[in-house]
Amino acid sequence: MGKERRQSKRIPLGLSVAEPIRLELSTPKYEGAIPGVLVNISSGGIALLIFHEIPLGHEIEFGLGFLGLEEKVTGKVVREDKRHNETFIVGVEFTRRSPELKDMLEKMAEDNDICEFRVLTDIKNACFPECSFSKLCAKRIKKNF
Repeated sequence: MGKERRQSKRIPLGLSVAEPIRLELSTPKYEGAIPGVLVNISSGGIALLIFHEIPLGHEIEFGLGFLGLEEKVTGKVVREDKRHNETFIVGVEFTRRSPELKDMLEKMAEDNDICEFRVLTDIKNACFPECSFSKLCAKRIKKNF
């Protein structure tokens, strides 16, 4: 098995909470805004489902707006997997994002890990009111506090 390249814990998003976003692109094949769907996120980057090919190393700009934080971020495409027809999953490493976004995402990943551990070890009432991930959580055990 290969060495893990991620430096940040990833936060998976279920399809019920997957976040639509718009990417601003300027590539040899496309100029303008395209839709994308946020598949997972970490303090270091995101994975997106998109419908246009974006070359590796290409810089993109997009807005993230959830949990009360509206922010324009930039990132570099570091991975691209072609799926069916013109569907792609791209990995984007952040090149510009605020310290507040980084801190919020690190806390959400930590809280998600705590929850996963509680679920795996059958701890009753695995959800906890202080969980910063709860608004994006799609787990069956989720409680609304």
